Amino acid sequence: MSVTRIHLDDEDEAARLAEGIDALGFEVAVIAERFAGEDDDEALEYVVCTPAARADLGGLIDEEWFVTTD
Repeated sequence: MSVTRIHLDDEDEAARLAEGIDALGFEVAVIAERFAGEDDDEALEYVVCTPAARADLGGLIDEEWFVTTD
């Protein structure tokens, strides 16, 4: 199974996106991760993870967000 990962800088924005994905009926989780190579423990990104394909998420995804599929 593949996982769509949407990387965001803002925790509240990640929570709103997760709520939208949940409302569509998909499993979703928000994970706080340190930026790669950062020594600052407060330098976090929020990754919204879901098995839903990007195409299934409709207008929830902003074109400026970094999206990967594993």
